[in-house]
This record gives sequence, structure tokens and C-alpha cells, in this order.
Amino acid sequence: MEANKDAALHYLELAERALLTNDNARAMRYINKSEDLFPTQKAQDLRDQIKHRATHSSSNSTTNESNATSANHDRANTNHNSSHTRHRTNSKTTEDFTSEEEAIKKIKTCKDYYKILGVSKTASEADLKKAYRKLALQFHPDKCKAPGATEAFKAIGKAFSVLSDPKKREDYDQYGHAMEPQYENNHRNHGHGGHYYYSDDDDDFSAEEIFNLFFGYSGPTNRAYRRRQHPNTFHFTTHSPQTNTTTLTQILPYLLLFLISIIGTFLVSEPQFQLHRTGKYTVLRTTRSADIKYYVKQDFRAPSTQTELDRFESSVIDEYISDLRNQCYREQQHKESTIWRARMMNDNNLYRQAQQLTTPSCTKLSQFARAYA
Repeated sequence: MEANKDAALHYLELAERALLTNDNARAMRYINKSEDLFPTQKAQDLRDQIKHRATHSSSNSTTNESNATSANHDRANTNHNSSHTRHRTNSKTTEDFTSEEEAIKKIKTCKDYYKILGVSKTASEADLKKAYRKLALQFHPDKCKAPGATEAFKAIGKAFSVLSDPKKREDYDQYGHAMEPQYENNHRNHGHGGHYYYSDDDDDFSAEEIFNLFFGYSGPTNRAYRRRQHPNTFHFTTHSPQTNTTTLTQILPYLLLFLISIIGTFLVSEPQFQLHRTGKYTVLRTTRSADIKYYVKQDFRAPSTQTELDRFESSVIDEYISDLRNQCYREQQHKESTIWRARMMNDNNLYRQAQQLTTPSCTKLSQFARAYA
């Protein structure tokens, strides 16, 4: 909505210029376009002014002149209708392009970034943003269909990307266009360092990305950065030791977490026993009280005292009970889900099979609880 309002105000400025040259028909077309984008009181005032001129013509005008004026007014309305239709299909007449073509030609032939944005060399950041907002909305290829609008839009984005960055602006003020891509390539070939603020290869990316970020975010403007993969292409970012240090600082916490997890795997000791035979646990043993089988390693050393042995076998029994509970839960879930599926599918055979499913782990757990309660 804000972008439509700016474009609407731009059309009102064109309408005022047309009124200064007494071109009421052209002014009326610009007013109609402005109201299509964003209705304003100023547009209504200009429309009333044109109607007042048409109604109160000079007293010494002849009847033919009045008729001609009326005919011109009718033709203006007709032209407005056709122009309004063409506006909906994103096209304009050659007459509408005249002022924009002149501005586009001026931007394309201008080499001074300050002149492209229409600001002075002492312009503040707010002045740059204001100028860029106006020009970017006016010459964006999606809105401006005049020939050369895309190139002008790129030039505007290029100028803003340099002047809105303090370091790039400082380099530009000092070296000007001596630091354009040709100069950068010579420096790279000779192995010299430096700050290269723009490259022609980044035109499409820079102009469109800056526009999207400028109008798409409510927070501070974040300039777009891109790194190219092949070696002969310019990097939009600059390289400095401070940047590398910042990057290292950001990834350092993740490196520490990774190292801690690796070290933890070496510090955690392996269990003394397993309830099931595995690669390392091959020696079968049995608890004295509950007759529960478990496996230990070949180098296992049994507790030397009675108290320690009781504590060890107690941990085996606790693990056995926990394992039975988990298996019992899975068996019950499987049986219940099968019954539910049989009911949903109205399958009597499946239902009978589900009813016959047993839960051996639950039975063992119940028997163990009764025997050693």
C-alpha cells in the first residue's frame, strides 16, 4: 500500500506539470491513474480544478472554441478509458513514456552515483534512503515499461549499494570509478588486496535484492551479501581478519559441544552385564535369588564381598523387571491395535486372530511379581 501511495503521488506531480502547460486532457489521465493506485484528496482537488477551468472559460471565447473545448474534453475521457485499460495490461502509450524515457536516458548516461540518486555529496543516510525509495518505485521494471527501465533500475541499485555503505562510500569518494570491475581485476591479478564495492556481475542480484530488502523488512536495512563459487567471479563481501575472527567466534560454541560429545563417549564406561548374549557379553551367569540369567564379559570379576554381590544382583533383577515391562507394553499395544484394525475393517477372521494373541512377557512379569513380592 505504501508503494502504491508513492506511485500515486508521482502521477499527481506529472498532472500538475501538465496543468502548467494547459494540457488538461493529459493531466486528467495522470489523475485517473493516481486514483486507481491510491485515492487522495489532492487528486480530487486537481480534478475539481480541471472541471472549474472547463466550466468557467473566458468570456470572450467563441462558441466554436467552447465546442472544441468540449470535444477535447470528451476525447480526453475517451483516451482515459483506453489508457486505463492499457494500464491494467501493464502497457503505456508512447506519449506517456516521454518524460520517463528522458529520465532513464539521464540515469544510464550518468557516471556519478550522487547525480543518479539526485543527492549532494554531503547527503545523509536518510536522504539516500528517501531518494532511493522514490527512484526505485518509479523505475522498477514491474511498474515502468519504458525502454531501458531495467538498466536504469540496476544503476539506481548500484548507486545506493555503494553510497549506503560507509566504507564503500569512503572508497568511492576517494577513488571514484577507478575502482570499477576492470580496476579490481588488475589488482587481483597482481595479488594486491583492497575493498571492491561492486561488480557488473552482481547487477541483477544487487538491484533486485536491495529493493526486496529495502521494502520487505521493517527493521534496519540489511544489505545483501553473496559469495560466488568459481574463482574468477567477484565477491560482494570484503575480506578482513576481523571478519574471519567473527566467523570463528560464532562457530566456536558448536565445536566445543562436538568435542564434549566425542570425549563423553570415551569416558562413559560400558555396563557390567547384559540380559541377552551379545558380541562382548558371552559368559552366562545366574542370580542366586531369582534365578535370572545374564551375560558378562570374559574378563568379568565378581564382587568380592557378599554385600557387593547382593547389590550387583539387585541391579540385574531391576534391569530384568524393566525389560519385561517394556516387552509387555509392546505386546499389549500390538494386540490392541490389531483388534482395533479388525473392528474398523469389519474383519471377523482378523478379530479372532487378535483375540488369540498372547502376551508372554506380561505373563512372566505377573508370575515374577507373585513369586518375589
